[in-house]
Amino acid sequence: MLRKKYRVLSGILLTCGALSITFMNPQRLSAAVPIIDAVNTQTAVTLKRGEFDVALTAYDGGGILNRNILGVHDNIYLGVAFDAENAIGTESAKFNIPGVLAKAKLTDGWTEFPILLAIGYDAFYAGTRGKVQTDNPYNRVIFGPYFTVTKPIYLFGDEQHIHAGIRTPIQPVATPEDTELYFGIDFPIGQFVPIFEIQRIVFDSNRLKETLFNLGLRFQFFDHLAFEIDLIMGYGQKTNRMIVFEYLDRF
Repeated sequence: MLRKKYRVLSGILLTCGALSITFMNPQRLSAAVPIIDAVNTQTAVTLKRGEFDVALTAYDGGGILNRNILGVHDNIYLGVAFDAENAIGTESAKFNIPGVLAKAKLTDGWTEFPILLAIGYDAFYAGTRGKVQTDNPYNRVIFGPYFTVTKPIYLFGDEQHIHAGIRTPIQPVATPEDTELYFGIDFPIGQFVPIFEIQRIVFDSNRLKETLFNLGLRFQFFDHLAFEIDLIMGYGQKTNRMIVFEYLDRF
């Protein structure tokens, strides 16, 4: 019995030691992450110069968002997004004003500081609360500036990535009261990448029920093509579904 307890204790100590070495060893950290945005939040990742990324997202209510970005520098990309509500279905389609996309990476995650920082302007899906926010009904895409952080971590010999940031919607209607915090993590398992994130954490304790918990399942079975299924969920809210096709290549 004592030998058995000793073996169990030794195993626990060895596991803890290995995890400690993993977290404290900066030489293993990498700046590269496989996704430039998560389910409904942004990472601090940019494209290499000359790379381009085209994504088509079908979101709840028959909406379609087309995102096109080009790496003009290893740390900067620019692009444009086109959004059409009710593009699929019996209702009349509504085309929104195209939105400008941009991201500038401030740090590249070197060994002594293995954290990526970025600022940008991007689109995010508003979801649905069954209300109308001024003239901006939910079930649509909105745009706004953000600041985001990406940190690689290592558990059990694999690389995962933690993301956190803050953003505020300003197009088509500026609503500073909807400024939100978000957090996410992705953990690649070969060519399969599960993603989990928490968003819409606003600076109002009376609006905690508006917090969303999102799940993404990303499949990267081809060198340049990715397919993603996303779920955006909240307390007492309808689960919103999104399907994403993404193509990445270079000139």
